[in-house]
Amino acid sequence: MKMWTWFQPVSFQLMWLSLIWGGNAWLAISMAILALHFALTPSRLDDFKVLPLALVGFAIDLLITQFGFFSFTGWPLWLLVLWMAFILNLGHSMRFLRKFKLVFLVCFSAVGGTYAYWVSWKLGAVELPYGALTSLAIVALNWAIFLPICVKLDRLIRQPAHG
Repeated sequence: MKMWTWFQPVSFQLMWLSLIWGGNAWLAISMAILALHFALTPSRLDDFKVLPLALVGFAIDLLITQFGFFSFTGWPLWLLVLWMAFILNLGHSMRFLRKFKLVFLVCFSAVGGTYAYWVSWKLGAVELPYGALTSLAIVALNWAIFLPICVKLDRLIRQPAHG
């Protein structure tokens, strides 16, 4: 269990960096780390059960892309893998978010999500055709709503069934 406590957050950071820097070209690195995650996790079934939330996050980003606020070089399959890695964090290294009061979680989500997308833009993973201010305001609004919902749903999905 102690190895897992270190592996999970470090592996997410490695996946984030490889996907942001390498995109689809470095996808194999993150897929290998994701496979290792499922080999080592103490909650394999619950981890699989929360993965549909990653599809929703990915779909939201694709919708934002369709509206022109994001632009990617090529089809961003790497973004789906990044969403999978992020959603898996909610039940592990980011479990502490469950303790936040809603107003603090909304603020944390808006700032944290915006910061991640800003860094991604600075590193060249995404273009912001409407400019940073407009696009990142959309990101902040999206994350202020979506992350608190994900935190709540992750907790509900992972709780033991009653009865």
